[in-house]
Amino acid sequence: MFLYFMKILFSKTYNLYHIYFDLNHVIQLN
Repeated sequence: MFLYFMKILFSKTYNLYHIYFDLNHVIQLN
C-alpha cells in the first residue's frame, strides 16, 4: 500500500516536472 502511494506521488511529481520543463522551453523559444 505504501509503495503504491509512493509510486503515484512519484509519477505526479514527474509529470509536474515535465510540464514545468516544457513551459520553460516554450518561453525560451518565444
